[in-house]
Amino acid sequence: MNREPARADVRLYISAVILTTVAICVAFAVFRVTNNWAGNLLMFVPGLVAVVLLLRRREGLRSVGWRIGAPAAWAWAFSIPLAALAAWLSISWILGYVAPAAPGSQGGILAGQPLRLARNVLFYLAISLPLALGEELGWRGYLQNRLVRELGAFWGLLVLGLVWGFWHSPIFYVMGNYREHPLLGPFVMAPIDNVLATATMAWLYARSRSVWVPTFTHAFADVMWGFSGILFPPVAEVANWVVLQGVQLAITLLLWRKLRALLVLTPSMRQGAITSGSGRAACPS
Repeated sequence: MNREPARADVRLYISAVILTTVAICVAFAVFRVTNNWAGNLLMFVPGLVAVVLLLRRREGLRSVGWRIGAPAAWAWAFSIPLAALAAWLSISWILGYVAPAAPGSQGGILAGQPLRLARNVLFYLAISLPLALGEELGWRGYLQNRLVRELGAFWGLLVLGLVWGFWHSPIFYVMGNYREHPLLGPFVMAPIDNVLATATMAWLYARSRSVWVPTFTHAFADVMWGFSGILFPPVAEVANWVVLQGVQLAITLLLWRKLRALLVLTPSMRQGAITSGSGRAACPS
């Protein structure tokens, strides 16, 4: 079977997403746009490019996987970020890499007002969900099946993680997300972080057969990670980041065997799309 059209689609998708994002980031730099919400809007780029390519090839959007997913899948989508957060903060606190926010600081005030904290988490989660869908529609819903089909489970997910990670690099660089590490953060720390998150997101997508499940996890993790930095500001940023990567690596190793089995045994992976019926789904940002 001639795989060149499929490979061409993958190359076209990656090129379009990266080049579009870089072009917008250059414009941001030229016009000195540093508002984080402007940067957040770039999360729609992977999904919009995926939609354009799917419609261009008249494939439709069913292959993305729009079913709700089983309750167990949603339980995992909620519990994995919480477990990772708890393990990460506990280890970093014990090692002295983070500390509770000082009384009177933003984090200290929030820590003393749990209802206000909960309202803030729900508010930002509601905002983050459509943004996360913009990414997951592209990374999980479009690109991942194609990469795994072409390269196999390990290399396909590795390439996806690298693309996903380096896609963030110009955004984080222009927006100044890593003020203490303006080069190391966007171009080293962010890509590694995404590579190590890829297997977890892939497993959630494969198990649920739904783009909504990794979308929720993506949004929920972003919000919880953001508030963790306010409630437990880092004392040693890089060391704290290393602990987080260790936790993500441990989760990846725990899930890898099951994930690989899903990828190998999924009928829709062999056919090139997620089935919307009763067959197992392929792993998908």
